[in-house]
Amino acid sequence: MPISNADQQRVTMVRKAADRLREVNSPELAEHVDFLLTDEGRKFVGRLNWQKTADDKPNLAMQMPEELRDLIKGKAAAAGASLTAEAEHALQEFLDGRFTPAPSERAVRFTRPKRVNLNVRVSRELRRRADDLGKELLAEGELDWAPRASHVIVQWFTDRVEEDFQNPVKKQQAQ
Repeated sequence: MPISNADQQRVTMVRKAADRLREVNSPELAEHVDFLLTDEGRKFVGRLNWQKTADDKPNLAMQMPEELRDLIKGKAAAAGASLTAEAEHALQEFLDGRFTPAPSERAVRFTRPKRVNLNVRVSRELRRRADDLGKELLAEGELDWAPRASHVIVQWFTDRVEEDFQNPVKKQQAQ
């Protein structure tokens, strides 16, 4: 696929920067600049971007029955919903007092269905605030349990499955 004019301009400027570094007797620095235009350089830049994403939005693994996870993924995909955006929306609704999850029910020992993880990347700060609010609601006696961010999200997804993810959240919302 051809690159855009703007990207071609950036490539040209990176090459000019490397040439200029060679002119001023900095061949080692020029090699590092040239490296950015190689396949390995592209992977390096991708890793830098991925690390920032991982730092800002660490993975949240939520254990649930495999059947529920598959329903969540399937119905969300069919509706065009972003699980990450839905998860962050759920936490914001909880923080704003518009959504409170029901306590999770414990299955009888040895009768639980196979459990697997559903993984989403959610803002570290949003998760912390939701966890703090859950503890606060318990301490103030408003709830008889302290929901965590994962409880909020799993309950939200469960409710959304029942309505086939109507009006899906498709992209990240500004926080």
